[in-house]
Amino acid sequence: MKILFVANYMWDIYIFRAGVIRALVSDGHEVVVVAPDDGRIDMEKAIPGVKSISINLNKRGINPIEDLKLTLELYKLYKRENPDIIFHYTIKPNIYGTLAAKMARKKSVAILTGLGYSFVKGGVIAKIAVGLYKFSLKFSKEIWVLNSDDKETLINSGIGDSKKIFILPGEGTDCERFKPMLMERKDEKIVFLMVARAFFDKGFREYEEAARILKKEYGEKVEFQFLGALGGEAVSGVTKEHMDKLVAEGVINYLGTVNKPELVIKEADCIVLPSYREGISKVLMEGAAMEKPIIATNVTGCKEIVENNVTGYLVKVADSEDLAQGMRKFINLSAEERKAMGIAGREKILKEFDEKIIINIYREKILEL
Repeated sequence: MKILFVANYMWDIYIFRAGVIRALVSDGHEVVVVAPDDGRIDMEKAIPGVKSISINLNKRGINPIEDLKLTLELYKLYKRENPDIIFHYTIKPNIYGTLAAKMARKKSVAILTGLGYSFVKGGVIAKIAVGLYKFSLKFSKEIWVLNSDDKETLINSGIGDSKKIFILPGEGTDCERFKPMLMERKDEKIVFLMVARAFFDKGFREYEEAARILKKEYGEKVEFQFLGALGGEAVSGVTKEHMDKLVAEGVINYLGTVNKPELVIKEADCIVLPSYREGISKVLMEGAAMEKPIIATNVTGCKEIVENNVTGYLVKVADSEDLAQGMRKFINLSAEERKAMGIAGREKILKEFDEKIIINIYREKILEL
């Protein structure tokens, strides 16, 4: 069977779906990945047996001419490649790729890995997105989301019905790669680590403010690290200037980006994500799989991963004081209590979010579709 994966970043296809793709290739399927080539990954080398195709896609904004060009480019590609099924990810492939698949008479699945805070809260962009989704996604065979809240949001917005919308329980975690590792750090600090793209709707401002609060109380006994790409000039992005200022003040230790985040995670005591909303947070799953206690906001996409007071703590969204209190509670735990939290977290991931579970769902769905 020939299967296409289409998204707006080649790197994201690799990061989030490499395990699924490897399994499908191993099963004997012909797999093609389609996305703009951002130069971060050579998919054909990274996953032998995969074919990669680069496309032109403006990831931001709505330009009718550019979006029409994208639709036609995908239509021609789908006619040429003649796939049995196409999986679309991210907003533009979901909308315009689904339309192109309909035009080419190919089966497709739209996978909405997270509706995002702005979508749920409304606004002009959200209204446009809802309208485009309503029109395009009626042509997809199924619509997949990562949590029940997103399913209800789509139904209430008139985008699909309960029979068409399927809940995929996250995109899985490679529990053999992300596993408990020996910490090499020998100091007595408590290290908190936030891993995300540096955007304010990921809770960066609350993380910064909580770090300032706890630095005043605990001084050098605590460290607040941040791993991930900067937001640049995006509306809600954290700029280099702002990050440099925090580093200079000693509030946050910025670690940049890495290809092996597990080597950074293993040196942290606790993983923190004060996000306003997620699909299902891959970072939290990876951290928990490595037996790291988690502190996250009690929101969609985070609350499914954290069992409050057992595998970590859930705190109020957009509340730096409550985030600081959650961190305080962690600081006051004994080493044995922290270890027990971490062990419970990995057990939960193995039971509910192991990549093997997700791979089997894809296999079953491909046969079914």
